[in-house]
Amino acid sequence: MINLLTLYFGYLIILFSIIGFGYLSSKLLSIRLSLGELGLSGILFMTILSYITNLFLSHGFIHNSIFLVIGLFASFFLFKKKLFRKKTKIILLVSSVLFIGILMYKTHDDFFYYHFPYTISLIEFKKIFGLGNLEHGFRTPSSIFYFNSLLYLPILEKSLINSGAIYFLVFSNIFFIQKIFNQIKNEKLDFILILTLLSLLFINTIFYRLAEHGTDRSALILIFILAIYYLEGTNKTFSKTNFKHYYHKILVIILLIVSLKSFYLIYTVFIFILFFEFRKILFKESYYRKIFFERVSYYFLIGISIFLFTIFSNTGCLIYPASFTCVESFTWSIPKKEVIEMKTWYELWSKAGASPTYRVDDVEFYLSGLNWFPNWVQNHFFNKISDFILSLLLIVIISSIFLIKFQKIKLRKKNFYLFYTVLLILLLEWFLNHPALRYGGYHLIALLFFIPFSIYLSHKTFNHNKMSKKIFLVIILIFSIFVVRNIQRISKEHQAYDYNLFIHPSFDKKFENYSIYSGIIDAKGCNINNCNKEGIASKKFMNKFIFIINQ
Repeated sequence: MINLLTLYFGYLIILFSIIGFGYLSSKLLSIRLSLGELGLSGILFMTILSYITNLFLSHGFIHNSIFLVIGLFASFFLFKKKLFRKKTKIILLVSSVLFIGILMYKTHDDFFYYHFPYTISLIEFKKIFGLGNLEHGFRTPSSIFYFNSLLYLPILEKSLINSGAIYFLVFSNIFFIQKIFNQIKNEKLDFILILTLLSLLFINTIFYRLAEHGTDRSALILIFILAIYYLEGTNKTFSKTNFKHYYHKILVIILLIVSLKSFYLIYTVFIFILFFEFRKILFKESYYRKIFFERVSYYFLIGISIFLFTIFSNTGCLIYPASFTCVESFTWSIPKKEVIEMKTWYELWSKAGASPTYRVDDVEFYLSGLNWFPNWVQNHFFNKISDFILSLLLIVIISSIFLIKFQKIKLRKKNFYLFYTVLLILLLEWFLNHPALRYGGYHLIALLFFIPFSIYLSHKTFNHNKMSKKIFLVIILIFSIFVVRNIQRISKEHQAYDYNLFIHPSFDKKFENYSIYSGIIDAKGCNINNCNKEGIASKKFMNKFIFIINQ
């Protein structure tokens, strides 16, 4: 029981430290942020700082404790404000309900393969070049590894370094709930409210298992927020000042999305669409010059540069596995031939042509045109996507029961159509290149369902008081589903693994003494000072370790 309570209070302390960093970032960038936005901005700020400090320092107890104290100190000044003190209840309520998601035995399938080792490498060493030469999992570092490395703290030790995703979930939930109740308070019961409610229902019923989040789902959750930002903003009339704050929030959320997975660089397209939508504001009196030279714009460019540099320092590629971005002349660079082979493997896997125990004989023929489609339909669509679509239909049906009456609103259809067209293009790109749900299918398919449905419901008449009560009941139902499903999961894990969450509330304790030395490196006949693994060598340059291919 003590272990469980220690984990809970440690989890809360980190939560308030994150909010403190969000407060610091809002002051630094001169942005007005809601509580949920403060938390997400705090995660981003902490992550960027962790990338920078790892160039010079390992993320040990002292380093991480300093981070924690700075955040707590900043949050103290924030909660001195009466307005924010009132919001403490929602923080404690949402975080306490979602805490059950941390209690687990089984982690993500890739966790001990490369998520955990990568995080441990940040804890044990300062910046290492050429990590991608050890394992291909190290070639696509996610910002969540850097954030997780900051959660290695005294007393808690490694018990929370797999929990970064829960903080994304907590603050996203707070964002959605605040958005919903602000809409109700202002009697703005429109399609944005319905879309927000559907997004809240989706992330807590579909993404309820933290062990399945990996490096993908946090980004997918944030894309729902991006969609709400965009649709809400483009159906408003902005002044220059209001547009600036709107632009700031869009930029921050896109930066956080991109940091989690370099693949999501494609979502920077929404910045250009935003400029197109508001071109009259931007080009009036050359206002775009002021926007481009804002602190947030610099912050975005610095953040993107740091993330791309990290990938480059691991692989020799700016975007892995895009071979045209690779430079082979650096000592740690991965050969382009191998990069192309890995790109083919990713495509083959996502198109159901390979698995840990299976691979098609003729890869080139299988990937040519739509030859892969029949097998993908049989092995992936009817196995995963069809079930997912049925879940979406269930969400829509449940919502219809509660939200059957709504007001008629005016919607700038051209903005809706433009956004929807971009979603369809992104869906086509997903389908043709990497049609696995985790690579973008979840949010794209869901939004294509939710947006028109939200608009349809918003054209119904409503009674404000009755509707407010119904929405409150839906939110209670959402969190009840999350808790019940996680209780069922914990019960199954207890039966399968004799797992007692009161004794070991986090992941399997047999890994508590895990070290990068005794794990992925030494186990492969390779350590930081001497490496002979399949032609891999190590050397030291400018006080940095580099893993290279021994030619």
